[in-house]
Amino acid sequence: MHSIFSKLFFSFWLATILSGVVFFLLAFNLRLAPLHEEHRRRWDAERAGFMSEVLTIYGTASVASYEKNGKLPPPPTIPPKATGAPGPAHHLQAFFFKADGSALSSEVPPQIRDAVQRQLGAPGAATAPGRGALVLPITGPSGARYLVASESGTGPGPGNAPPPHFPRPFPPEFWLQMLITFVVSGAVCYGLSWRLTAPVRRLRSATQELANGNLATRVAVKSKGRGDEIVDLGNDFNQMASRLEKLVNAHRQLLRDVSHELRSPLARMNVALEIARQKSPESAEPPLQRIQQEGERLDQLIGELLALSRLDGDAGTERSEVDLAELAAEVVQDADFEACASNRHVEYLPTEGIMVLGNRELLRRALENVVRNAVRYTAVGSSVQVALQRTPGQQALVRVKDFGPGVPEEQLSDIFRPFYRVAEARDRQSGGTGIGLAITERTVALHGGSVAARNLPEAGLEVEIRLPLVSRN
Repeated sequence: MHSIFSKLFFSFWLATILSGVVFFLLAFNLRLAPLHEEHRRRWDAERAGFMSEVLTIYGTASVASYEKNGKLPPPPTIPPKATGAPGPAHHLQAFFFKADGSALSSEVPPQIRDAVQRQLGAPGAATAPGRGALVLPITGPSGARYLVASESGTGPGPGNAPPPHFPRPFPPEFWLQMLITFVVSGAVCYGLSWRLTAPVRRLRSATQELANGNLATRVAVKSKGRGDEIVDLGNDFNQMASRLEKLVNAHRQLLRDVSHELRSPLARMNVALEIARQKSPESAEPPLQRIQQEGERLDQLIGELLALSRLDGDAGTERSEVDLAELAAEVVQDADFEACASNRHVEYLPTEGIMVLGNRELLRRALENVVRNAVRYTAVGSSVQVALQRTPGQQALVRVKDFGPGVPEEQLSDIFRPFYRVAEARDRQSGGTGIGLAITERTVALHGGSVAARNLPEAGLEVEIRLPLVSRN
């Protein structure tokens, strides 16, 4: 739910669904409004008929009791089950009048008096069904005429209860329409969200490629049909990538040119050094020897710079299947022979053949740089441990472990940068140029692998090299 695609998709879909639900509900209510009004009219007519029937029965009995006993009986109580109306039982509120309009009942409401006065001498109901008062003529046993009146909204059942709720069950087609709305709106919103976020995904992929070192990466930008901010962002990215590529290529070219130009004066300096050694007394040998050492170190640095520039350009590297176990054994044997002179050793745990695809010489140099670096910094009397194994992810894993001082945590990723030194004086003393691990990192990346370093809990540094295995499919 944190991606732009999911946010756009669910926002659009929810808005579409809510709009569809509101639309269908409004349309459904508008379609049912006439039916509901007709239902209310029928209900009012039934209520008036019910009240007329109740008043006629009760009025006839009450008038007979009045002529016989001289008083009106109390209003009856009608239980809800007699009418089907919900709630408690109701008292029928009826008011009696003589034919001349004089009231026989006490506490007659004004609207009842007005209705009786308007209807004196007129047969039938005083008002339309459902509104005002209902006035009916009653003839007593003696033949005398009376009027009985009641508010049309009082009394039990339909007389006082509101019309029952008009049933509004959603028809099957309503649910079918809603299902179609969900499916269609989901498909449309998905396609719209996918189209809107597609340029962002392409830009993100290009950014990752650029971060991985592919400076030729560019974003495909449509020149027609779309001119929004995302297109502008793609153009800006392409300009940035082009500028970076030019700067890095210029830097690499400068590095190669300087390295080549230094080779000639260095060769002349070595020739001059030999001539000076022949013509100088023995007392001049120590400074001449120091000059020779510095020249050799400079020659080594130039060679590593040229190797690094070739790796950056990936200049036609030939690849074949390489037995990494055999290669590691050779590197360990040579490194152990050199380490014995400083009371250090290199140990290797033999393993079965692990085949990788790559350039054997480049891989040898990459592994050799890591092992020699470990020999430089491991404690005197200790052994550098080299192990090789096959990982479940179809990778070859080389571990090189030393027992030296390690590297500060914040500088672990920096040791693979060219000319980076953890401690200037220490690296100078150890004879390092600061390029060996950079060559290893470039070589491993060129072969589709990765290299990382970590400090060990007890002491020392461990460097892990991962390379893809040869696919046998």
